[in-house]
Amino acid sequence: MLKTWLGRGRLALYVAATVLAIVEAAILTDAWDVAGGVALLIGVTHAGSIPLALRRPVEAAGLSLVAVTVAALAVARESPPGWPWMVPPPTLTQLLVLLVLTLVAGWRLAAITLGIQVAAGLVLAVVGLAWNDFVPSVVEVANFASLALLIGALATVARRLSESRSALREEHERRSVVEEKARIARELHDVIAHNMSLITVQARSAPHRVDDVSPAAEAEFAEIADLAASALRQMRGVLDVLRTEEGQSGRVPVPGIDGLGELFESARGTGQRVEVRGDLPELADVAPEVGTAAYRIVQEALSNARRHAPNEAVSVDIDQAEDLTVRIANPLDGAAASGESTGGGHGLIGMRERAAAVGGSLTAGAIDGEFVVAARLPAQTAVRTPAKRGRKTP
Repeated sequence: MLKTWLGRGRLALYVAATVLAIVEAAILTDAWDVAGGVALLIGVTHAGSIPLALRRPVEAAGLSLVAVTVAALAVARESPPGWPWMVPPPTLTQLLVLLVLTLVAGWRLAAITLGIQVAAGLVLAVVGLAWNDFVPSVVEVANFASLALLIGALATVARRLSESRSALREEHERRSVVEEKARIARELHDVIAHNMSLITVQARSAPHRVDDVSPAAEAEFAEIADLAASALRQMRGVLDVLRTEEGQSGRVPVPGIDGLGELFESARGTGQRVEVRGDLPELADVAPEVGTAAYRIVQEALSNARRHAPNEAVSVDIDQAEDLTVRIANPLDGAAASGESTGGGHGLIGMRERAAAVGGSLTAGAIDGEFVVAARLPAQTAVRTPAKRGRKTP
């Protein structure tokens, strides 16, 4: 942010340096009888430290100290008011140099430069005792130091604010990347894991569902099931890399609440027994994001039941009043659901995230011999028609 601002203000700094160089040389020549060539050299060198500070701040600091000291020595015997440091325009030039140094290189280099300049001013005040009053010179050195410290403090605050804004922008960009990775991980799990699980179950059950399967075909089905299971394990390894943080909501994907019927039929096609109670809400009665969350929760719950209790029936209860509630339950098959109840996999985490993303809640665990996933989601009804009934579940 600060570098961008300085880059845009580069032309203004060049113009200011040119004007200060001309004015400083002219005043040194006209007001204090400095030779024209010397005055021009001092003005150009001193003002040239301003743009030089943008690229080489250390060299610019040294060059400005030499130039302002030579300027003070050049007008010393004239004893102008404010000698050695409060003589305009060298003072304005040096203050601008210190300002740019603070913004570009930080307060330390500017403080060192100011400290050296104050020390040089005290030395000049002592040297000038022969033709100048010591106390007024020291007072002017102190005045210059005070003004420079004030400008430096303001520049430091501006620099810190700019750094804070840059850090916040970088953190926002980092969080955006993390959220996108989490969203991709969840979508991969919701879509690919579900379908790969279907492939595995169908391939393993095909020899028992289809008549007259030859040994070669049975071996082929077994190989397909093994490959699908291996691909599922590898995909979960990828998810461990992508899913670096929890709690991301992601964007609204498809399908939504209107896809539940097809989802139930797909599950039944694998041999899974799915018993649905309640009416599916109308598409217009549920906000798209809520419908998507409900679909993914049901999809994941069915996949979990198929993996951990493949021989048990799954009941799905759907109800919509003020909120949309979905309850998926299957009997515990011995120790099959013990790992699921721990909540250590990505499936339960993803379901909780989806519920929380739309302002709902989700619980999952063993209750009275069943593993139950219960989600309560705000319907956020777009069109509320009390007399309308939802379509019957297939």
